[in-house]
Amino acid sequence: MKSFIDISANQHRQSLIFLTGFMASGKTTVGLALAEALHKEFFDLDLEIESRLGKSIAEIFQQEGGAFFREIEKTVLFDLSRKENAVIALGGGTLLDEDNLQVVTEKGISICLMTTPEEIWNRIADSEKRRLIAGPDIRGRVLTSDSQIHRRIEALISIRKPSYDQSDIMIDSTHKTISQIVQEILIFLESCQFEKLIQVPDSSYPSTNLIC
Repeated sequence: MKSFIDISANQHRQSLIFLTGFMASGKTTVGLALAEALHKEFFDLDLEIESRLGKSIAEIFQQEGGAFFREIEKTVLFDLSRKENAVIALGGGTLLDEDNLQVVTEKGISICLMTTPEEIWNRIADSEKRRLIAGPDIRGRVLTSDSQIHRRIEALISIRKPSYDQSDIMIDSTHKTISQIVQEILIFLESCQFEKLIQVPDSSYPSTNLIC
């Protein structure tokens, strides 16, 4: 994680806030709430890709392949990075690409939402994201058992951790409410004098555990 001094030296980066982290870590849910609190626009990178191609992320991977998806992802991220005053939720693997990492580093503040493999599994077990994790992978393998999928989640988190570690701040989103996570982010931004912020009351967002 970068130091506060390094961040404060780059005041031009404050108009864009990027949320990164593994699938189902809460990027979209938190991003929407954070954008509302800061009076910024919100964009979800995966949703932007789906809108442009008219397909779900799972369908793009299955029909076009991972390499095709990553190229489209890079193009759409570049387009979004030209926005001003926005919160942008990234895909789980976006920052594995060095060009994408450079764009995020130069254009805005990066915040990583972290949670455990067990919590990720609980959040995706009955969703479309389970099918995306199950594959096929780059070797064409499709996982069928819960234990195999859980191991893949652990492996992917381990692979992506070095890129997540480049974030300006890392926040554990496990068992926290949306409001709690947003408050942590606001406190971080305020401590770095990025924004003149008004504290968001706990009642502003649902008090239940984060649902992704």
